[in-house]
Amino acid sequence: MPGLRARRALAAEKVDGMVEGIHIIRGLWSEPAFTFHGSRYHTERADLEPKPDRPIPIWLGTYGNRALEATGRLADGWIPSYGFAPPEQAARLRERVLAAAEASGRTVTCVYNVPVHVGRSQVPEGVVSESAEEVAERLLTFTGLGFSSMNLTPTGDFRQQAERLADVVAILRSA
Repeated sequence: MPGLRARRALAAEKVDGMVEGIHIIRGLWSEPAFTFHGSRYHTERADLEPKPDRPIPIWLGTYGNRALEATGRLADGWIPSYGFAPPEQAARLRERVLAAAEASGRTVTCVYNVPVHVGRSQVPEGVVSESAEEVAERLLTFTGLGFSSMNLTPTGDFRQQAERLADVVAILRSA
């Protein structure tokens, strides 16, 4: 078959590539004629102009042990998704990120990415769904996991869910 063939990368190779990619991105954003020689990627006197006026934060949604450690060591934020890191796992994963950040003398902001459906209709697994009061109560439990911020994604009819989500936000603000 003509063309390029896709190569399956092992988990370790993916993490190595992510780490090298972060080094390259940060180097291009901050240094002229940036050179990098890694095991997966190389640059030779690469330049990117204009350079950002201030550092651009890098956020990752990682889950494996090596990736979580790299996130704490290199990223500015960790944003796991509820469907991939349910609450019973999210707090434990967050601690790994924060421990790696602390060991590197850094801080990392952690935000929980949560799909929400306000109402009692049938929704897929991995979506926080019930009445506005019940959704608000459930979201408040996530702050107990150490997530003080959440990225809420309405599912279903967007306009209707946005209006209903406003009710949830009002309940959360009064709590």
